[in-house]
Amino acid sequence: MKYDVTFGSPKIGFGGGGGLGYHLFFSPQWGLGTGAELALFSAKYNHDGLDLRYPTKDMDGDAFNFSSKAGNYEETQSAMLVQIPLMLQFQTGDNHQFFVAFGGKAGIPVTAKYKTSALSIQNSGYYAEEHYEYATRKFMGFGSFNLPAGDHELKFKTAFFFSAEIGGKFKLTDASKLYIGVFLDYGLNNILETQNSASLPHFIEYNSQNPREFVVNSILQSKSTEPFTEKLNPMAVGLKLRLAFGKGSIERE
Repeated sequence: MKYDVTFGSPKIGFGGGGGLGYHLFFSPQWGLGTGAELALFSAKYNHDGLDLRYPTKDMDGDAFNFSSKAGNYEETQSAMLVQIPLMLQFQTGDNHQFFVAFGGKAGIPVTAKYKTSALSIQNSGYYAEEHYEYATRKFMGFGSFNLPAGDHELKFKTAFFFSAEIGGKFKLTDASKLYIGVFLDYGLNNILETQNSASLPHFIEYNSQNPREFVVNSILQSKSTEPFTEKLNPMAVGLKLRLAFGKGSIERE
């Protein structure tokens, strides 16, 4: 999962997948393929520390400015997509062939999650009417807190990919072939749910109902003074193996 951030460092992660396919060849060189694939995408983010400050209200409904200093933090995001491809394939040769395929895929999110590392925070609250900043009232969420690691859900939209594959096709028997190639799935659209900056939650969200319990939101769907990121494109590049069965114009994989 590829994205840029305004603060911190993202890294593209490893993934994988598998599936079943069907190819119909309408000539010795040209064929059309489709099927269903299950693909895993991942990424990792970290920062060395972050200061937050924003206005909110406490449990009594009184307005104040909440400040939080967060320590080192790491977040891992992962998503499982069901992909439906439509690929046009060209091939040359006889028993051992060269092939190239290109087309598109739709990727429907099945699961999407983010894992947070343990996080230490130092909070305070400034009340303008009192001209005073509270830093030690833990029952109000002010002071030092150690937040545990956790797993949470993300929401993504359907992804659309440009896809290409190139490699060799090797005859094993009269009814079986082995494909070995490299592939590229390039995400064409932003799969983050569209939100304006005003409606995004903060990275560390003050909980007025239970001030000692804090919500740590994903950097993919939260902000500091501005959103951490506004665009996420899934993409994959790697090695693909396909085992195909069939004679004549039909191959099943």
